[in-house]
Amino acid sequence: MIKMTEKKVKPGMSPEEIATLHYELLIENNREEWLKTFRKRHREQADKYGSSPDLYWRTGRKYVDELGYSYKFKNKVENQSSDKRIKFFFYRLNKEGKPQGSGQVPIHVVKDEEDNDEWRVDVASW
Repeated sequence: MIKMTEKKVKPGMSPEEIATLHYELLIENNREEWLKTFRKRHREQADKYGSSPDLYWRTGRKYVDELGYSYKFKNKVENQSSDKRIKFFFYRLNKEGKPQGSGQVPIHVVKDEEDNDEWRVDVASW
């Protein structure tokens, strides 16, 4: 039997890897590891009701649990990205695997100066 490797935040992850992991961990219902995908200042506020991570988690889990949504990498938005901030789009898929709504969900990833310049999620969408 092949054991699945647990998905974790690791040093040196690329912006695309951290953004993809952000959605994978949400779908897997792994809040503890999911929080590590955020920049440090967001992690410090995560347990405050109404904070960005709190809203992202509750909304994202609702979409996954109740509507069966999943997310798949689409592309980098070159004209809205720099060497310290990158915008990506992900496909939002329904339980049949077809695009839902506009079909594209933005996520912003930044180099977090408070976290060894690691790439971390700043703003996510569902």
